[in-house]
Amino acid sequence: MQVDQMVTLPKELETVSLETGAEAVRRYAELTTDFNPIHVDPEFAAGTKFGAPIAHGTMSLNLIVQAIEQTFGTMPAGLTIEVRFVRPVKVGATIRAGGTLQSAAPGTYGIFVETQEGERAIEGICVLPPHERAS
Repeated sequence: MQVDQMVTLPKELETVSLETGAEAVRRYAELTTDFNPIHVDPEFAAGTKFGAPIAHGTMSLNLIVQAIEQTFGTMPAGLTIEVRFVRPVKVGATIRAGGTLQSAAPGTYGIFVETQEGERAIEGICVLPPHERAS
């Protein structure tokens, strides 16, 4: 979105989804060089409090970035994102990311990543810079 372009903001961010299967997690581990056994070793992960491998948190977080970019065509310059990781995503879960424009806060979207069952893995907000908001 260009700096001088003023538009009416969409009420919802485009929803993006991802299957966090073992192969996707392995490829993400290679991409990020994060081979923590909690993500890629089922035997190790079985002995943790999670009981099974969990997807990388940044893998889930990247879905929010994708939802923003699909909605606006690119990541708006100056956009801020604040999130809280609510719970881990077990490898094999299908997750989706999206967001809803907040009426009480101009240019602010409540953002999330959740499982198919509706359990939130990430919650937060993204705030468009003032030059990207409709007047």
